Amino acid sequence: MRLVSLQFIPRGIHGWESPELEFAQRTTSLFAKNGSGKTPLIQAIAFCLGFATTFREDIRERCSAIVLKVELNGKILEAQRELSAGEFHLTTRIDGETRDFFAEGEFSKLLFQSLGMAEPLLVDNKRGATKPYISTVLPIFYVKQDGGYLDAYRASANFIQDQFVEMVRFVFGMAPKRSYSASKDLLEAKQQLELLQRRIVAQQHGVVDLAARVDDSPAATEAMAARSDFLALQLNDLKASADSADAASDALKELLNAKDEKLRGLKRQRYELSTRVTGIDSIRSEIDGELQTLTLNEQSRRAFEIFGEICNKPDCGLFFVDSVSYAKNLLYLRDQIKDLEANAVRAEIQLEELDRRIDEDEQDRQLIVTKLEALPQNTATDKLIAAVQALTKELLEIEQQRASVNVLVELRRKFYQLEQEREKLQDRIASLSSNVRGELEFLQLRAKIRESLVKWMDILHTLNVSHEIDIDANFRFKFGTEPLDVFTGSTRSRLVLAIHAAMFEAYLEGKERHFRFLILDTPKQHELDGADLANYLKELQLVCDKYGGQIIISSTEYRHPIGANDREWLPEYPGTEQAMYLGKPGTNNEELA
Repeated sequence: MRLVSLQFIPRGIHGWESPELEFAQRTTSLFAKNGSGKTPLIQAIAFCLGFATTFREDIRERCSAIVLKVELNGKILEAQRELSAGEFHLTTRIDGETRDFFAEGEFSKLLFQSLGMAEPLLVDNKRGATKPYISTVLPIFYVKQDGGYLDAYRASANFIQDQFVEMVRFVFGMAPKRSYSASKDLLEAKQQLELLQRRIVAQQHGVVDLAARVDDSPAATEAMAARSDFLALQLNDLKASADSADAASDALKELLNAKDEKLRGLKRQRYELSTRVTGIDSIRSEIDGELQTLTLNEQSRRAFEIFGEICNKPDCGLFFVDSVSYAKNLLYLRDQIKDLEANAVRAEIQLEELDRRIDEDEQDRQLIVTKLEALPQNTATDKLIAAVQALTKELLEIEQQRASVNVLVELRRKFYQLEQEREKLQDRIASLSSNVRGELEFLQLRAKIRESLVKWMDILHTLNVSHEIDIDANFRFKFGTEPLDVFTGSTRSRLVLAIHAAMFEAYLEGKERHFRFLILDTPKQHELDGADLANYLKELQLVCDKYGGQIIISSTEYRHPIGANDREWLPEYPGTEQAMYLGKPGTNNEELA
């Protein structure tokens, strides 16, 4: 989401307006004296995004609404919020559709959905269920003048447990720290996994049973296709042959040769499979011996039993390697036994199937031999019928095998699909149970921000503050042994600015992340040297150039240099003592020469 423009709408002809002020591609700077109306313009950005803002009475009386245009995924969203005291009324327009919102929650839901951000169900301060609002997210990207430079996160309302860290997790796309629905989701996920596991077992049995009877390897599939084509060709040749007796004899002889070759192949397969089964039994006996040795080693058993007596500290690592090694060996050997048992079962099934196929092919072979021996006594028609029957029978068998191969391929595909579903479900359960992956990502984010924060502290010449920084699980900052609220004045303002810059830089690195702006409302310049602020903004601009971000800053004393991708908003309406950002319609630029 990028900011496009901002405009105040007057309340009647004597009200106050502003021109449609366009935001720059990179830096938008508001430079004017105190009292010219810089802060209301900055506040108006957050106000149009649902942030609770209290404007001065004269602005509420003379302005009817504020319009903010933002770019969402290549489309322009116009948000117009009425300046009615105590009432929330916001109108959006996008793609020709207009919608009215009378509650911040509904507007936030629309905006999050438009950004593709799934709202987590969080825990509120009364232990009920709640969801984030835009106004709870904005303080990460908006440092307001009133109190904003005292804390790393200053929201208009704090109703969510651990609100700061929950919002950080939300905008960075991580799982919440406290999910209201986590327990319910975990139970449902486990039930789904149990049902899925049953389906996988049933599917696996189907695959194993059919794979024992069908060879679906590419070579076998190609051979079956070639054999089918050859048999079909022989049938056609036989039907078209003038010398049907000789053709029938040749066809039967070819069938006999093919059957002999097939039998030799099946018997070779059976020999190799029998040898494998014997090898499996031998290996299993050896592993059983090793497993028994480990399990019955009384000396090792006693050693493990007295670990707690020797060292009962939770973090004692005295026997860590031995105990882990012992446990790993047992688990490894038991897993090997399971794999061998599964392989043995599959091999036995395949042996039974091979025996069946060998018996069938032996019977078919004998039938072909009988027909060949009977050919001299048969008529030409009988010979032709016998050959056609034999060819047709084998052709049907080949086609049945090819159909079984197709079934097996589909069974395997569904089995792999179920396994992928199970893996996703297991990841979800792990995430709901311990959120190990999410915590690792969050740990990496904290490390990144901690490292970046040191850089930004140096840029702002933050003196007499420890660079040994700790960011805890609640996103509270500690410098050495001192928390942020220990510091005062210039040091605290510099630390707050450094924290926001570090978070903004880490956030912008993700191209898919949505809030591409940082708003700084009038940093306390009596506490911050102009050169330090200039260096800070210069480095921020480099970050924005690299990752595509926007900076909006207002200032009284420091005038920021304007580059090709920047804009400066200056007051254009005449005032009693100085030029103003808001004024009566049609009076902008009057008497401001």
